[in-house]
Amino acid sequence: MKKSEILFAANYRYDSDRDLYVNPEAKKAFSLEFVDDHTPEEVLRGIEEPTDHNTWIFYFNIRPSDGVRRLLEQDMEAA
Repeated sequence: MKKSEILFAANYRYDSDRDLYVNPEAKKAFSLEFVDDHTPEEVLRGIEEPTDHNTWIFYFNIRPSDGVRRLLEQDMEAA
């Protein structure tokens, strides 16, 4: 199964404006670069990683700065 299919099956949608796969219910987002650079098993582990559903988790190759993270969180909450 392709990585994008794994994400779509787990209720992620692709946000082309941000190049992110996003699941607002899980409060998780995967960057396109992360998905491209990691194995399907690593993507699945991220999907299955437990969360408290109160804080967004971002899967990026390079961690976003706190300011960028806050902007992304605000955008995701507004969407």
